Amino acid sequence: MSLFSLPWRNVLILSLLAAALTFGIRFVHGEAAKAVAFVFTDIDNRAIRLADYRGKWVLVSFWAPWCPLCKIQIPNLNKLNQRPDFRVIGIALEYGAEEAAIRDAVSLNNLRFEAHVAGGSRREPNSAFRQVGPVDFFPTSYLYDPTGEIVMFIPGQIRVPRILAFMDGWLAEKGGGQPAFAAKLDKLAAYLRQRHGDKGDKAYAEWKRLLDAGIDLPALDKLARVNDFFNRRIRQGEDQAIWGRADYWATPGELLGSGRGDSEDFVIAKYFTLLALNIPPERLRLVYVKPRAKTRAGADPVHMVLAYYDFPGADPLILDNRKPELLSAGRRPDLQPVFSFNSLGVWEETASAASAGDPKRLAIWEDTLRRAREQGFE
Repeated sequence: MSLFSLPWRNVLILSLLAAALTFGIRFVHGEAAKAVAFVFTDIDNRAIRLADYRGKWVLVSFWAPWCPLCKIQIPNLNKLNQRPDFRVIGIALEYGAEEAAIRDAVSLNNLRFEAHVAGGSRREPNSAFRQVGPVDFFPTSYLYDPTGEIVMFIPGQIRVPRILAFMDGWLAEKGGGQPAFAAKLDKLAAYLRQRHGDKGDKAYAEWKRLLDAGIDLPALDKLARVNDFFNRRIRQGEDQAIWGRADYWATPGELLGSGRGDSEDFVIAKYFTLLALNIPPERLRLVYVKPRAKTRAGADPVHMVLAYYDFPGADPLILDNRKPELLSAGRRPDLQPVFSFNSLGVWEETASAASAGDPKRLAIWEDTLRRAREQGFE
């Protein structure tokens, strides 16, 4: 299978069982509100992780087929899910194991959520609701703030104005409504200032402007802006000349500070920048490729690009420092994938990988991840 083909804390305890039998919103405060970093599998076999939505509001809404209030609130949930800073995950409880029935209900009732999960029965030990909180009433919803903590428990029907008012208040309290990025930006700023002085401050300011302008844009616009930012600002160079090593993978901070890098460095910086812009990591892969066309004398026969998958099985878009335009893999016959990877795993061709692209070399990736975390990238 081609690498360009993508097959796709403590348990929460809330003193809300009695309140679950009444209508209205309950605000959650204090240490008891610490949330489980849930991981679900939706009816399209996608992994739905709370960690992938850092920087966005997430509403987990539990519903059942026989619940009239669940149907009444669907337009409100669809409306919330259309916001760039908000995602709704629907969990169908008491449906049994038949996913076809859930698909039919989703289609019939025009549910347009981020994901639809077959939650099973509340009596099952592995039921999805056990990763979130008590469900003693339908509908029941839990709202997660952009840092991944539960801040609202909502037994009964969703009221959009009350949700939005709470969000505005939360944002004002946390910093005047500033956007939440999936990175600790202060760490990167401090690193660049310490290592590169005024040059580092300037590089950080330009990169931060990229994030500020792109955080609420659609994914494809984020890709185009990030690709263009690094392709225009970073000069191509060789590891030996830049870092004094034959093979070195730079972090985004190191690349921004030096202003030079090879194809691996470009791709790594684009990958972490898109993660900071809340692009889920499973949609991105760093791909080692062998150019099919004849390479110039002395050129590295192995190159790295970044692939973005809009949905499972999609023909990915390729971000490449050698080509300014974003093109799908199908329009890049010049590239032969060798193996790909991200912070979640490694994928290899069935044929033996080229020596320069052996997955065993990815100890260097683990070291890069460690250094990137020290500079603020999760």
